[in-house]
Amino acid sequence: MRLGASGFGRGIQVVDSGNELTNDVVTITQLEVALLAQARDLQTELETIAARSDIGTKPGLNRLLQETVLALLRSPEYWSHAKVTNQTVRSRAQASQVFEQLSVTERSKFSRETLVNVGGQVSRQTYQPKPDADSAAYIVVTLIVGTADDQPLVTQPIHSASDLQAALRRLGGVTPDYLLVYELLWTPQDASDSLSYDQMLAAYPDLTQIS
Repeated sequence: MRLGASGFGRGIQVVDSGNELTNDVVTITQLEVALLAQARDLQTELETIAARSDIGTKPGLNRLLQETVLALLRSPEYWSHAKVTNQTVRSRAQASQVFEQLSVTERSKFSRETLVNVGGQVSRQTYQPKPDADSAAYIVVTLIVGTADDQPLVTQPIHSASDLQAALRRLGGVTPDYLLVYELLWTPQDASDSLSYDQMLAAYPDLTQIS
């Protein structure tokens, strides 16, 4: 599943380089959260959010980010693994390149995209589960966020539930003025699809188990 919108636009060069909202500096934050497959309600909630989201405006995109964060915060009992990375770059063009590279890398891990919403254009593909598929073990949710911040949003690695909670709250606190671009991806999207433990480790080897 892919849900996103691009909004870096054209940067503005100003003398006061300390003004985060008008300079060209962009921070790209990627947060990956693996949850136990029992969190099936989360899949349904994310799909509902995706279907009704107005991502053509900054307030709509910001509301999507907040609703995603809230959905994850409501499922702490299913949190299993996580990872956060930050990249701060000096230009909007470089930020767009970094963002697209991260997006393509994450989407290449999927064998199919069954639900796509880009710029409000929604497309769906039906999924037929394989009879010999491994048992579902995990759901992985990825948030890729571009903001006008001049410093990383999350400075500490995630090792515990409290670390993940703090990272989610930080992302959920991004205001519409600061939010430039956001993409939400999760796998599997369809409740009948599966992501086994071995598949999760192969696709997301750098995730850290939450203590």
